[in-house]
Amino acid sequence: SMSHSLFYNNFYTHYTNRDDIPKSWIDENNLDEETFYKDSNIGLRSEIILTKLSRWVMLLGLDLDLATSDVDLLNPIYDKPSQFSIGSFLQSKYSIGNGFNLSTGLRYDWRKTDPGGGFQKKVFNNLTPKFILSYNQNKNKSFSLCYSEGFRAPSISELYLEHQTTYGLNVLGNNTLKAETVKSFEITHGHKYSDQWEYNISLFHNKYNDMIDFVYNIPTKAANRSGVIANGFEYSFSLQPLSKFNFFIKGSYSYLDMNDKDGTDILYRSKYSGNLSLQYSYNSLDLIFQGNGKSKQLYEDFLEPFDSDSGFPVKVLPQIIIPDLIISKKTRLFNYKIKIANIFNQKYELIQNYTMPSRTYKITINKTIT
Repeated sequence: SMSHSLFYNNFYTHYTNRDDIPKSWIDENNLDEETFYKDSNIGLRSEIILTKLSRWVMLLGLDLDLATSDVDLLNPIYDKPSQFSIGSFLQSKYSIGNGFNLSTGLRYDWRKTDPGGGFQKKVFNNLTPKFILSYNQNKNKSFSLCYSEGFRAPSISELYLEHQTTYGLNVLGNNTLKAETVKSFEITHGHKYSDQWEYNISLFHNKYNDMIDFVYNIPTKAANRSGVIANGFEYSFSLQPLSKFNFFIKGSYSYLDMNDKDGTDILYRSKYSGNLSLQYSYNSLDLIFQGNGKSKQLYEDFLEPFDSDSGFPVKVLPQIIIPDLIISKKTRLFNYKIKIANIFNQKYELIQNYTMPSRTYKITINKTIT
């Protein structure tokens, strides 16, 4: 069988300042009078699936993508930067027998970036393999071992950006960026004991080379981290402790430990995160109490004075646990749902100086017409 898809996307936005903002205040804060975004993207994806062999399924594919950008936030020395990307891939799944399968994949990526204005073009390319050995027994027990490699070429904005934020931070692209690559090892296991209890668990180890990350500095710009190691653990479960009662407990937990071999802090990444949901159902009424939490995060305070030796000071966003309450009711004519988010009205930030919403209420009434 074959499938082909063609897409086109055009993004155009024109920002202007409000009429009641004094021009003196605009000049004092060095604000732009207006800002334009003009992006277009066109692409093609084709796939061919071969199923003639009884135990072997193969997939051949090709995708093409052309993106152009003409926005005021890019360095004006360039003239409408563009990127042309080609990706070709081969995937296969072989049934070994007795519940075992071997999945393999190979992908080649090629991207050419043209900044325009007569400046030098850049070419990024890479070949990435993937291998998965999996086992599945009656859809109740599963186990897999996976090795894969990944590749990401820098975007137009990461290469050629240039603008000043309203709080005075100069942000620049970095036209010397290298493509980012990663090697990943993962082990997963899932077990469904019964309709009342099931869980999934995974362990992973990722090794990044030339990871692309924005570094707060003067100016702030994207840079390659020479080497980053990430070790992680994820666990999710669903439990119905008393089968006679419609009471359910669901939850998940994630652990992520990321380290730069140069000792540079990894910002805006919590080491621990998780959620827990308690649900009780009676007839057509559902009561759900759930909470989401994250451990502390490091960030660079770019509103503080910059030090030429140590950069911006590194500070801590504290850990957070945000509970929500959901009440839903189904009737013959309508479905009603009330959600109270952040029920204890906590004040918290996920990013520096961006205060998240306080307690909010949302009421939804749905009716299906057939």
